[in-house]
Amino acid sequence: MPVKKSTNEEHYDDKVRWYIVQTYVGFEEAVKKALDLKIGSLSLEDRIVEIFIPTKKVIKLNSKGERQEKIERIYPGYIYLKMILDKDVGYVIQNTNYVSRITGTGDFAVPLDDGYVEKLKEDLLKQSEDSQVTTSTTFKLGDLVTVIDGPFKDMQGKVSGIDPHNSTIDVLLTMFERETLVTLDGLALKKSI
Repeated sequence: MPVKKSTNEEHYDDKVRWYIVQTYVGFEEAVKKALDLKIGSLSLEDRIVEIFIPTKKVIKLNSKGERQEKIERIYPGYIYLKMILDKDVGYVIQNTNYVSRITGTGDFAVPLDDGYVEKLKEDLLKQSEDSQVTTSTTFKLGDLVTVIDGPFKDMQGKVSGIDPHNSTIDVLLTMFERETLVTLDGLALKKSI
């Protein structure tokens, strides 16, 4: 795809820049693998320098109440390519399965601002590193909470202890007309209104 157009003549950018490529949602990895193969077989390593799928690590509870790390796509249906976009590279990308288009305005691809992807990578790395800490820091001693997952689901109680290292919360729940101390994962709780 052309990058710039002046009068009736098409011009391509000969500088390595980041572009966004729209894919079918859920096929980002398939597009990356297909492009990696094409880059190798067509010797395009000097023109398609890097492929980046924005993801971050998140921690969620599975159906058994166990913590699981998952990789979550930030922008489903989009990947980032660092490349020199010329006619040949544009053709290769546009003719890759599950690629919709190179994003831009009208018929012209528009590169991202310099430094944008590097900043995005830094932010995602920081969010992934902070994902362990965020679960327990939202609660304070004495907070009223509701259990949202696990065997005590829908029960309400009061926070009586916090272990930020393990992201667990001690909660006093009323069971059989007695207060019982239960240690729960911070992800299994929400503040009561």
